Amino acid sequence: MSTHILSYLFTDFLRVLKMKTNKDLYRIAFLTVDWNYELVEKTLHGLKQYTEDHPNVQICVFDCFGKDLGNEKDRSEYAIFGLPDLEQFDGLLVQANQIVLRQARQNVEKAITDAGIPAVSIGCELAGCAMVYFDNEKAQYAMAEHMIREHGARRLVYLTGIMDNECPEGHQRLDGFMAACRDNRIPEENVEVIRCTWRTADGINVGKMWLREKYPLPDAFVCANDEMAIGLMATLQEGGVHIPGQVLISGFDNLNSAELSSPRLSTVHADNCRMDYYAADVLMKIIRGEEDRTVFPFSFELICSESCGCHNTPRSSMIRDLYFQQTRFLQNFYIQQDQMAEDLFEASDLQDLLLIISRNNRIFGCDKIYPCVNQYYFNNYDKSLWPDKAKHFDTTMALPNPDGNDPEFILFPTSNLLPDSVMQREHFLMFYPLHYSTYSIGYIALNGICTAAKLNLHESIFNFLEIAFENVRKKCLLQTLNDTLDDLYVHDALTGLYNRFGLSRFGQQFYDNLLAAEGSVQILFIDLDNMKSINDKHGHEAGDQALKETADLLRSAASPDAFIMRYGGDEFILIDTGRNEVLPEKLQASVKEYNQSSGMPYHLGLSLGVIKSDAAERRPISDCIKAADALMYEIKEKKKTGRR
Repeated sequence: MSTHILSYLFTDFLRVLKMKTNKDLYRIAFLTVDWNYELVEKTLHGLKQYTEDHPNVQICVFDCFGKDLGNEKDRSEYAIFGLPDLEQFDGLLVQANQIVLRQARQNVEKAITDAGIPAVSIGCELAGCAMVYFDNEKAQYAMAEHMIREHGARRLVYLTGIMDNECPEGHQRLDGFMAACRDNRIPEENVEVIRCTWRTADGINVGKMWLREKYPLPDAFVCANDEMAIGLMATLQEGGVHIPGQVLISGFDNLNSAELSSPRLSTVHADNCRMDYYAADVLMKIIRGEEDRTVFPFSFELICSESCGCHNTPRSSMIRDLYFQQTRFLQNFYIQQDQMAEDLFEASDLQDLLLIISRNNRIFGCDKIYPCVNQYYFNNYDKSLWPDKAKHFDTTMALPNPDGNDPEFILFPTSNLLPDSVMQREHFLMFYPLHYSTYSIGYIALNGICTAAKLNLHESIFNFLEIAFENVRKKCLLQTLNDTLDDLYVHDALTGLYNRFGLSRFGQQFYDNLLAAEGSVQILFIDLDNMKSINDKHGHEAGDQALKETADLLRSAASPDAFIMRYGGDEFILIDTGRNEVLPEKLQASVKEYNQSSGMPYHLGLSLGVIKSDAAERRPISDCIKAADALMYEIKEKKKTGRR
């Protein structure tokens, strides 16, 4: 027995002593990877059934679509394993035989050690865990021996699973196959092992190679899983090979596709639904101090059928029922997907997008969807404003209010997973990561099992949502940038007042609206006196400051909604209601007060040309500006004459 397993009971004896044995609610975390959607989907139903049978148990599933493909995008999926604070849970279940990424397994083992909670690994050994498993080696031995003894196979080819990671299933199944060959005196030269990676494409490639190179067919191909077996069988059949007449084929796992294949695939069956239900029950007994074993075997069954020459044919009615159900499901799914796509890509901003997602629960096949977004993502569309490590979850999440009350969106601590009101009423929750490329968006929680998982379509839904998030982020960021550029286009950079482009775009409309609403308008053409002297004596920075101070004086003296612009250089235009008759005097008084209190080494002086217009005149704004400019020039000349 592994020392990893033995360490489970002896590393934290005090933990068991202080454990409560009668709680209102036990919280269990479950970590898994959606490596094979069909097996995982069955597993999840077993756990959900456990919560329905045990109302005092809550199971939170942390699932992802991570693979070991050597790229950061796939590896970033595993961030979901870091989401739960395991110290807040009473126990942990780990579908360890699905976690093929070595670093992810090591991180899980460390988290278990740090949390110090009871843990059960499903499928294979994991440090710090008890183990529920079925014997892969024994099962593969039984299938290979069946081929040899019952069907006389003497030349065999074996397609392995992944052999170079921490998951032992590939090695165990190969060991079982080789032991069966040795025990049944199959010569070594009659046995060929081809290293593969569990995927359907592996079986297809082996079949193509056999046909292309015209290799002699063995008596039997024994495959480490159904997916490779089905790919191999279909390829050989396309090449004219008769199965089982010319070669026998077997798989492992008893997927639906194995049951529906023609010929029906011989395989190994383990009831994943029942096994994970059993694992949850084992964990609860350990938590309550009722179980001191560390290894819990689970039974398997050989399905010997047509592909190996046995005569266990599938029921045609079952095939028709499955075909009908899948066809109807796909029709409804694509209708729902099209509607969701239309809604998502019409979303105006992130808040709108989150509300749309939370309303599209039907496509997931659950009652509630809780889309949780990192606060930094929720607040800023610009990635440059995010923290350096945006691959991880923020400490605070934003979520559409699940109770439908005000406020429309709420913030809550990420360590809570969801708001307390949700956690108290939901007994089965599934958490999936949301990320675009390698940076984190947040996560989505479902209060049920996604029905699209049956056909491996839920991953496509999440990919679609992640693209929608990125689309909205970029759209809103572009709009913000356009608004900024537009604002810069019509405003003077130094003073913040409108410029001549602003006058062209907004000045005429403002003038017309004011005439219609107030009946009269006054236009002030303003020149800042002695601007050259200020620049020459005190420098251009002082000149710039004088212009900004003048702009502030114009704003404070004018009506709140007046149109004010820097016409150019040291000249300004102010358009205001004609009812504000004291505006020129008020402006000059503001300048006098500024000069008395500013402490600046220069004094401001303004020359004003004022023109009034009423609705009856219908005088063009351009004529008014010219007239006001002329008056201002006369006043400025009089000032110069007076100083001579």
